[in-house]
Amino acid sequence: MTATVDETASMDSEEVPRKRLKFRCYKPHDNQLQGKQLEQVEATSIVSTVTGILDKATAQSTEVDLNTLAPRKANWDLKRDVEKKLSKLERRTKRAMAEMIREKLKAERDIIAGAGQDEGNDSD
Repeated sequence: MTATVDETASMDSEEVPRKRLKFRCYKPHDNQLQGKQLEQVEATSIVSTVTGILDKATAQSTEVDLNTLAPRKANWDLKRDVEKKLSKLERRTKRAMAEMIREKLKAERDIIAGAGQDEGNDSD
């Protein structure tokens, strides 16, 4: 897209708004630029505001809860990380114990059944 001669002339004749220079932290050495330097702003003192907030906070919290101050046990993170694995192992252990009990009961039944058969054969 090319601009015609008339369009470029109209663009040049329009004033493009220029940014004003503002010197907040810089002291210009040039006399023309010294007029553009902003006035120094004094920082407000916050000491009275902070002391007021601190006084209110200390008045509200005179008691200290020892439970919140006490550090956690040294192995709290280990318990948290291992808990999932332990739950799996606990389920497997319960299953294995139930299977062992079943086998023991089955063996006892077989012994009782075998003894009952032997007694039946002895009486004949």
